[in-house]
Amino acid sequence: MKYTVTIGSRVCEVDLTGDRVVLDGRPFHAELRRMPGTPLRHLIVDGVSQTLAMSRSDDGWALLRGGETVTAQVRDERTRQLEEMTAGGAAAGGHQIVKAPMPGLVLRIEVEVGTSVKRGSGLMVLEAMKMENELTAPIDGVVTAIHVEAGAPVDKGALLVEVSQEP
Repeated sequence: MKYTVTIGSRVCEVDLTGDRVVLDGRPFHAELRRMPGTPLRHLIVDGVSQTLAMSRSDDGWALLRGGETVTAQVRDERTRQLEEMTAGGAAAGGHQIVKAPMPGLVLRIEVEVGTSVKRGSGLMVLEAMKMENELTAPIDGVVTAIHVEAGAPVDKGALLVEVSQEP
């Protein structure tokens, strides 16, 4: 499985296959073991051991090592592609258009015109290849238009929802 990991301004590509980790094209042998009943993880990379405290945060994972805390955002390849495709293009005034990332069927619409949304909050659920995909708000704002109805089939790239930043 491939992931994109962001820590501060650094973005890394990580490929996990068994106990082999490829970080930005460089292979490592790595193990991450949970310490039951605690937030601690034992990390061994190419024979070098360290202990981390890990917990979920609003922004991803909070990692504490040696008294220093960093936040890591981790996105699997599929989620990253969906986010890129549904973010649309920013237009003047903070207006965002959410388009269908793939052909599918609109299962549910979770908002209506005028609904205030936070970035990442659910807008609608699209079924594609027998999987439900939640499409989320690309920005904090207000839903200004909905171009589909529940039950409607959509093509890849179809205009679904518009969100504008509140003035």
